[in-house]
Amino acid sequence: MPVMQHSAENSGAGRNTVLLHIFPSFAHGGQQARLATLVNRMGPQFHHLVLSLDGALDARGLFAAGAPIEFNTYAMKKSAGFSLTNILTFRKLIARTSPDILCTYNWGSIEAAVANRMGAAKPHIHFEDGFGPDETGGNENRNRDRARRLILSRSTIVTPSHGLEDAARTRWARRADQVKRIGNGVDVDGMQVADHAKPHNIVVGSLGSLRAEKNYRRLITAFKAADSDARALLHIVGDGPERARLAAAADGDGRITLPGATSEPAKAYARFDIFALSSDTEQAPISLMEAMASGLPVVATNVGDIAKMVSPENLPFVTPPGDDEAYTHALAQMLQNPTARADIGAANRRKAKAAFPVERMVAAHRDLYRSMAGRHA
Repeated sequence: MPVMQHSAENSGAGRNTVLLHIFPSFAHGGQQARLATLVNRMGPQFHHLVLSLDGALDARGLFAAGAPIEFNTYAMKKSAGFSLTNILTFRKLIARTSPDILCTYNWGSIEAAVANRMGAAKPHIHFEDGFGPDETGGNENRNRDRARRLILSRSTIVTPSHGLEDAARTRWARRADQVKRIGNGVDVDGMQVADHAKPHNIVVGSLGSLRAEKNYRRLITAFKAADSDARALLHIVGDGPERARLAAAADGDGRITLPGATSEPAKAYARFDIFALSSDTEQAPISLMEAMASGLPVVATNVGDIAKMVSPENLPFVTPPGDDEAYTHALAQMLQNPTARADIGAANRRKAKAAFPVERMVAAHRDLYRSMAGRHA
């Protein structure tokens, strides 16, 4: 069982609000980056306990020194259905740490929500940010919809996108007051805007977890076809289970690099000239917001809220999902037109400043935490 304890100052009268966050993984990703932003900006009135269920704690580097947060891991038992061992472990953990609020993230932590219902029944927030490759339809999808309806019937569900907000209200049969859409936000002023006028190879870049649903193989294939003059570079920044397959897809092409994950995303975006998203599924990706805040033009698949997020000037470069020919053509057009890149990048930065302020995201989560603290599930 994971050993998690919070300090004595967090107990008794006047104590800080304690949140237990249970993540399927605490490798680098949008959910982890968002929590880091919240913790770093909210201060000591909230104390956070993070449990990673796959042993990864790579995203610890995103938190400021002295941030009110503790980390631990638990080797969750893998099973086709629900594991009684996992549920009992989570039940004991919740009882021992006695958080004011339990926070779970995506389907991979749903057993902790079951444990909470069976035990202490702490106020519960379930953050749903998107679906993996195993939730693309069919019986598995319907079974999980039914499970969410039952397990999350007393929970507050938070989503960053319109599509997930609709899914929670319709597919999971949640009341409007149980579902909150809180848009992600980024520190636009804190992002770096590169001097793209300097002569250098054009850099197409992407940043995210190397998972199957991100379909970076689509990006690699499109890049090879679009860069017919072999004058560009492709940097895919991140780490994850697809790394070896992506390296094989690159096939020794010296233009393509996989530099690994970074705890300084602003510096990575500053090296890009074009930001590319090639995902089969997304919702409201923080990486897209960060790229727009960095003044980058975007080539992306039209999934989730992406078409709503980019500037109107960028819309012609958002292509139908599954249309790899259109995606390759959009990337080629962006590579060949420096004026369009500059104009679209500037429009995206203006849109990011207006639509994705980090202060709005932090304030909404602070208000949510305060309203949930002390509430009975």
